[in-house]
Amino acid sequence: MRLDYKVVLNNEDYPYQVNHSKRARYLQIKLSPDGVITLVIPSGISLKNAQLFLDSKKPWLEHNLQGLPAIKSFSESRPTSLFLQLIDEHWTLEYKKSESENVALIARADNSLLLAGNVDDKELVVKAIGKWLNEKATKVLPAQLSKLAEEHGFHFNRVTIRGQKTRWGSCSSKKNINLNYKLLFLEQSLSDYVLIHELCHTLEMNHSKRFWRLVADCDENYQQHDRMLNQVGRSIPI
Repeated sequence: MRLDYKVVLNNEDYPYQVNHSKRARYLQIKLSPDGVITLVIPSGISLKNAQLFLDSKKPWLEHNLQGLPAIKSFSESRPTSLFLQLIDEHWTLEYKKSESENVALIARADNSLLLAGNVDDKELVVKAIGKWLNEKATKVLPAQLSKLAEEHGFHFNRVTIRGQKTRWGSCSSKKNINLNYKLLFLEQSLSDYVLIHELCHTLEMNHSKRFWRLVADCDENYQQHDRMLNQVGRSIPI
């Protein structure tokens, strides 16, 4: 399942949202005042063709993005807290810059995280937080997956926790399932939906009508959950 989408603008990857709309008559690109790009796709238009349309509008997007307020530097926009909805944990973040070329993370008893070192480097900060999240997710997600598999009669081979940039999860033809540690930021019903989605791929390695019937049998609100996932990705702070 896709977490978000990227388009190259001004030589950088830029995220955008996809909104599948039954009411829309034409392909549309919306650009909000704070720089959020939304690709609106009407019924009957494939994602591939919609993305080709988006590519054709790159000059327009690049021109209009230049007119928006400058994006803050990472040191100004670093996350100050993390809410892990799935396990109901709130964590505050504190940054301590030093001459170190790396970033160390210390989890403290008061539910605060101290990140020390080269904390102006976004990649290093995200890597440190991601490693910590991976450890927490490893204690939760495999058990959650096993419970849902037993409840709905699925079988999988192996589960791995990763920090994919563009997917909530995936399933291989060997029934090996990868799950994103960012699932910790989701509420229980959304996290369950992602896991059910991947479990259904152990039987159907596609998105056919038969696949979606399997999903519906396990989650009667799957359509609502799927729409919510398209929006929630941008709210995750890392």
